Amino acid sequence: MGSINKNLEYLKDRIQADQRLSAFHVSLLAALIFASENSGLTHPFQVSRSKLMRSSKIYSTSTYHKCIGELQVFGYIFYSPSYNPFLGSRISWNLENETVLSCGLS
Repeated sequence: MGSINKNLEYLKDRIQADQRLSAFHVSLLAALIFASENSGLTHPFQVSRSKLMRSSKIYSTSTYHKCIGELQVFGYIFYSPSYNPFLGSRISWNLENETVLSCGLS
């Protein structure tokens, strides 16, 4: 538990320092952390766009797609979309980038 708290504290500092992130990015990152924890901290983990949108309070699909794409470009995540409505998209944390939350997901 201590290492997760340490990594969450690091993420908080990282988010505050990253001027590229908007409130939408931050809420989507929080939703991704919750989804990762709900999956048992597996790496990668599967997510549903609709559940992430509800959890992050993002109500526009275009805003969601813009933010998830930017989080990938910014080096926070790897995102592999699923075009099958019964399968979730796959997300993994970009653990090779030292500036990204690892949350013990390795």
